[in-house]
Amino acid sequence: MAAAEGAVRVFSPHLDDAVLSASVQLTRPHAEVVTVFAGAPPASVEHTEWGRLTRARSAAERHRERLAEDDAAMSMLGCARRRLDEPEDEFRTGELDLGRLADRLRAEIAGAAEIWIPAGIGGHPDHVALRRAVLAALDAAADRATPVHLYADLPYTISHGWPTWVTGAEPAEYLDPDRWVVDELVSNGVDPDALVGRAVRLAADERERKARAVGAYRSQLPALGLGPADPHRWTALLGHEAAWRLAR
Repeated sequence: MAAAEGAVRVFSPHLDDAVLSASVQLTRPHAEVVTVFAGAPPASVEHTEWGRLTRARSAAERHRERLAEDDAAMSMLGCARRRLDEPEDEFRTGELDLGRLADRLRAEIAGAAEIWIPAGIGGHPDHVALRRAVLAALDAAADRATPVHLYADLPYTISHGWPTWVTGAEPAEYLDPDRWVVDELVSNGVDPDALVGRAVRLAADERERKARAVGAYRSQLPALGLGPADPHRWTALLGHEAAWRLAR
């Protein structure tokens, strides 16, 4: 299926990131998710460290489970989705060819009304690579008009709680999550001076809808420290979402 013209296109590194980090955008009219690193593991990969941590019986079986989880989450949100067959970091046996990926993504950015990509907070190589590849594809297409937003990667962004500009809370005496997030952006190749922040406080119905959709990714949540076992992080995940408009 071809990418839809005029869609709000949210690029997700893996089969959960868009729902975790940008669920509000996924319920907008004509929104669609493009999950880039959704390829099946090669036959040579029987297990991965993440798979062992999450008690996967095999890499191939867990991949099938995750596809089903993603189908369920997208159905709950009523969002269109496309998946590319790029292997994620834990499945790759060599270096990612960023130029080749950028060339492939040119077809995925075409005609988008808005583009949403991960900021790369947390430094996961797939998140950082996807951001760079989409921006390279836009540069190659000489596209300076399409609005681009970097969404705050969750749950990484709330490792020390939301920045105060997101929640409006008073700064803690001995903790500065605002500074930590800025440092994460810089260390992962983003210029904070080129960004304009925006935060969304989820309404009750949005929180409920997001909780149901996130809950579909049951194989991933315990290892991500999300769910009833950690109510503080779970409340933070459902309370807000944040992003930055990129000045281009």
